[in-house]
Amino acid sequence: MSDRSYVLIIEWDDTSWRWRVHERRHIGIRRLFTRRSLVWWLGLGLFSALLTFLYINGSKSLAALPDKINTTYDFVIVGGGTSGSVLANRLSESPDVTVLLLEAGGLDSDPDIQIPLLSSLERKLEHTWKFTTTPQEHAFKSLDGKRGRLNTGRVLGGRSTVSSMVYLRGSSKNYNLWERLGAAGWGFRDVVPYFHKLENFRIEEFQTSAYHSTKGPVMVSDGSQTHPLLHDIYQKASATLGLKSTDCNGKDYVGFCSNPIMSDRSRRVSTSSAYLLPVLDRKNLHIAPYSHVTKVLISSGKAVGVEYLQNGRREVVGASKEVILSAGPIHSPHILMLSGVGPRNHLQDHKIQVHADLPVGSFIQDHMILPIRGSINETLTLTYPRSTSVLAKLRYNLLGGGPLSSNGAIVGHSLVETKLNKSSEADTMISFLATIPELWSAMDYGYDGNTKKELLPVRNGRPNSTEGVTFLVQPLNIKSSGTLRIRSTNPFDPPDVDPRYLEHADDVTNVIQGVKYYFKLMKTRAFARVQARPPFLPFSKCSNHKLNSDSYLECLVRHLAVPGSNLIGGCKMGSMKDNSSVVDLKLRVKGVERLRVVDSSVMPTLVSPDLIAPSIMLAEKAADIIKSGQVSKKKITKKTR
Repeated sequence: MSDRSYVLIIEWDDTSWRWRVHERRHIGIRRLFTRRSLVWWLGLGLFSALLTFLYINGSKSLAALPDKINTTYDFVIVGGGTSGSVLANRLSESPDVTVLLLEAGGLDSDPDIQIPLLSSLERKLEHTWKFTTTPQEHAFKSLDGKRGRLNTGRVLGGRSTVSSMVYLRGSSKNYNLWERLGAAGWGFRDVVPYFHKLENFRIEEFQTSAYHSTKGPVMVSDGSQTHPLLHDIYQKASATLGLKSTDCNGKDYVGFCSNPIMSDRSRRVSTSSAYLLPVLDRKNLHIAPYSHVTKVLISSGKAVGVEYLQNGRREVVGASKEVILSAGPIHSPHILMLSGVGPRNHLQDHKIQVHADLPVGSFIQDHMILPIRGSINETLTLTYPRSTSVLAKLRYNLLGGGPLSSNGAIVGHSLVETKLNKSSEADTMISFLATIPELWSAMDYGYDGNTKKELLPVRNGRPNSTEGVTFLVQPLNIKSSGTLRIRSTNPFDPPDVDPRYLEHADDVTNVIQGVKYYFKLMKTRAFARVQARPPFLPFSKCSNHKLNSDSYLECLVRHLAVPGSNLIGGCKMGSMKDNSSVVDLKLRVKGVERLRVVDSSVMPTLVSPDLIAPSIMLAEKAADIIKSGQVSKKKITKKTR
């Protein structure tokens, strides 16, 4: 065995991402780490993990996964995603109430789903919907067909099962804006108790803050320790530009935010694992995977059940109390329109009987993200071979650390107030990733072939497809908005999603200001230590503009920015007087009794750079609203925690 081969084995160095050995241990290491013994230790680790899994899961009955679905339930929840999983738990806390959760995707039983790096960057196609936007007029000029790819989950837990695990509540002022727009009862003071209810906040620095709780089912951990050296560099660079370290889920919404993530001992925390797994023994809760809902059944102005397809067969199930749509920001408005709830003229064009003339899908918004690749002169980044090696897997399975514990290679975030912002609050987030998109299937943004080659970072004067870093520039206050419309009455024909990205000039200007801030970061002494360099420039499709001028940067943004996949608004919430809204302040669909929508589609504005945490909060609050009006006050069964 060569010196190099056994130096890579004995001791992991989190700073340099290498295995090291002390000189005095050379003889023992040769004997311990032969090829045969390494396989033995790996097998022991996997066997221990299997025993743990069987102990945790085998000790529970699986009453919630029946062989046969009943004909009627009190509540039928459509969509077992981020919000639906929460509702299923909370509504089934009363033993005299029956709940059915219908999920189009499968169970989250794939072991890779629990591994942060793999489920964030190498997620499997069967766990996601393959939605794209319509061709965009003002954006995506270098994406195939000018279409953006939308990241939505098609598995129990929904997007919380396939996202980058980031936990970001959003700004208190954004929730107060909801209230000013007419959503009384949804201001920050109203939603904070529900963030407390869901959180098990384990970041020591902020754990005792009045903004946080340690009693909820969703574990929130510090993800910054996966990349300690790069985190230190980014924190110092941000401090150089005046950004203090802050709790980005607390009072201040400007500053350097480490990396709060939904993780428990290096394992992903989704709403499925946090809310459904602990209650699979409830006999009054049934979960039906691979059940694609095609329409809500409406009779005499009331929702009475749903129609769905399972195993190629059409099925019908009744709801004696309510049907609740939690199918996500694309499917919930899609199902409503297929069911006869939506804009009258649009539904009549498709010969759909109109039950309620509402502006479903008439207002949708999404964030934009501009990925900027770069290079550094250190091997501190995540490459596919380094991150998925036998040793990396062994370390993760036995010790719960290493590159596989990284949530999408995220190092940290800068919440920046640009000179355009007049509210003393961040209007741009810049996230730093210790990898480049080309290495991972989940970061395939859909650029055309020539653009992909041109965007590779330069290392030693040549394009490099393995080593590099990425900065994600994300404006937070979006003004562009668009529509969602059905194409046909076929429930498997995806709708036309047209957010009209970058249609409003202010959105372009905000991204440009974020890019200029990125340039300032690159010039700091902290990044100079690792010789951080921007990608190969100029971008050929913008070469007719002066390099780094506003016109050049605008060209860059319109060619290379991609969707943030934080869609909202298709079933917008508002007061009864608000004719632009679909649901009322209790999330009930206007004009149809016993029908609600509970997911991000009801949000009237974008509140956070990531909508997982707000969507869980929304479901927690909705569950209390529903239970206060309908669920019996009899003895509650064992709660999640």
